[in-house]
Amino acid sequence: MKILRFIENNPGIHARDESIGAELNITRTPFLKHVMTLERFDLIRTKKIGKTLHYFISDAPDEYDRYKVIFLNPLIPHILEEFFKDETIKISKIGEKLDIYSGTILYHVKKLKELNLVRSAKNSVNKKIFLVNFELLKKYNEFFDEPDFSELLRGI
Repeated sequence: MKILRFIENNPGIHARDESIGAELNITRTPFLKHVMTLERFDLIRTKKIGKTLHYFISDAPDEYDRYKVIFLNPLIPHILEEFFKDETIKISKIGEKLDIYSGTILYHVKKLKELNLVRSAKNSVNKKIFLVNFELLKKYNEFFDEPDFSELLRGI
């Protein structure tokens, strides 16, 4: 039950996450054994995203799995926040502000585009802009509390 509640509170967690040992006081192997049991009883489900298996409560909507996993990276909400502040911001400027290599920012922006969370367009003066999919973020927050985009969405 403790592991089930842990997965419920940490949807999208994967077995190599350090918080498992810290919060549950078990190593990866017993965690995985319990996960297999929970999955056999259809209490949780696993989803392979990229090269990693992620764990979710069975009744969580699976259409949001990829979003939950990308938001496990604490950098992603900061990138979205920069687009909220200034849709004309350049990738290199985000890198400077967040003190992250701009190639890393570009990689994450490509992932955000693949998930339809961000799209690029041209504004009226033919300058490249990044538009955030506000509706998708609202729907996401109907199911998951973290990250909470309500503060950013309030200004829309």
